[in-house]
Amino acid sequence: MNKILYILIVIGLFSCKSNSIAQEKETKTEKTKPKVEKPKFSDLQDNTIDPNTVHLIAVIQHVTKNVSICEKSFKTTTTVKVKQIINSGSGIVNMISSGQEITFGFMNSPANDFDTLKQRIPKDKEVSFTIRENPCPDMSKTVYEVIRFKTKD
Repeated sequence: MNKILYILIVIGLFSCKSNSIAQEKETKTEKTKPKVEKPKFSDLQDNTIDPNTVHLIAVIQHVTKNVSICEKSFKTTTTVKVKQIINSGSGIVNMISSGQEITFGFMNSPANDFDTLKQRIPKDKEVSFTIRENPCPDMSKTVYEVIRFKTKD
């Protein structure tokens, strides 16, 4: 009787051993996951834009000088008709849409020489603008200031 009991125990141990080996093999095959490539900084750099900033293409309607928008005076402004919005940053209060007519104020050096600027961006010229939105103090209007622009040839 003891021999039969020992044989049953040995058979039971072998049967448990083979089951555990099969389970180990299954879990090893399940653990292999496909590798996901992490985004690189250079990939993100092209798609990002500063907050309150819009990159767009517009057609020049006219250029004027010494204009005040929301109690802020600009040496040079331009009225444009928006053709296409390329990219916009977060925090835009009054979103611009295609077909809209807007007046932009020039902040830096191009505004100082009105005649040169008027020659660089004549009427009906297509120009790529990067502008910054600044809400007026009463929050009813918005001032758009040109950060940089590039004429399309």
